[in-house]
Amino acid sequence: MPGHAYSRRSFLARLATVGALPILAGCATSDPANAPVSRPPRTAMLLPLSGPRADLGQTMARAVWLVEDRSGLPQRVEIFDTGPSPQGAATAAAQAVAAGAEVIVGPLFSDHTTAVLESAPKARIMTLSNNDRLAASGAWVFGVTPAQSAKAAAGFAAKQGARSISILQPSGDFGGQSAEALARAAKANRMTAIPAVGMQDTDNLLAALRARGAGQLPDSLYLPTSDATSRRAARIAADAGISVIGSLQWADAPSEALKGIETLTFAGPDPQLFTSLSATYRSALGEEMGIISGLAVDAVMFASALPRDRNGRVQMTAREPLDGLLGQCAFRKDRTCARDLAMLQMKGGQLRKVA
Repeated sequence: MPGHAYSRRSFLARLATVGALPILAGCATSDPANAPVSRPPRTAMLLPLSGPRADLGQTMARAVWLVEDRSGLPQRVEIFDTGPSPQGAATAAAQAVAAGAEVIVGPLFSDHTTAVLESAPKARIMTLSNNDRLAASGAWVFGVTPAQSAKAAAGFAAKQGARSISILQPSGDFGGQSAEALARAAKANRMTAIPAVGMQDTDNLLAALRARGAGQLPDSLYLPTSDATSRRAARIAADAGISVIGSLQWADAPSEALKGIETLTFAGPDPQLFTSLSATYRSALGEEMGIISGLAVDAVMFASALPRDRNGRVQMTAREPLDGLLGQCAFRKDRTCARDLAMLQMKGGQLRKVA
């Protein structure tokens, strides 16, 4: 039911045999000695706990609870159900504020975030959406954005000696943002951004790349999505000697999907911290938690240590960066998030950090 605070009682009963978590000992501020000593902000979380995305929202909630109850966080985040609609998200936000929330982590979706900004104008909204454009409307964008993955990909390509890079561009706004972000990142790394090829070009990928590159193949190809079409493109490009680099989405791809493209490098979480938490979650609950749950954990950890100014107001940009599951992160003054993603490869069935 939208707006309803989700109970963790049955969840905690399943954790009776799980020991203390060592996993987030390193998932803290960069300078613990300077951590804020004032009372932490009252934090609520908005997730889709009912409706068609309920499985996703409940998995995220369980990951947060696991860390809270085994890592000694100083408070418990109350989680409210947004349901499947923006209206449900607005109702949940209003109830969270009525319960005293100063910082709201979530919601997960862009249209839900717009509704929440209207219904809870006095709260700090840390959206988990990947849409940086929400920052202009007043949200603090904590989701992993196309710009963050593209920056990591272009930076890695440049360090490997690439001079040119192209993108297999998905359709829609996500594809457009990814292409724009890669062009900016390529320029920042003094690489040539070859015009994008579309998903429909996959069957003739090499010819399409040559056509856009004045007869030359790019040194690197960036893949923002990890679906079957992108996997086929990755194999074609890798077989042609192109360095293939994927976004964070590839970190959630099953290991079987990476067979035959072990040269693929992709943006991802800190492998040591994330693998440890994932293993504990799997042991406790018999299921996989996924990258998005790591984002939820990072957001709650970040919010729990936000400082206040001398008047008691929560300060979103004044805290030390968080060394989180998805890399070091901190908010900029424009409400976007600076995040340093790791670069990973799958070797022998194990994720390895290569940058």
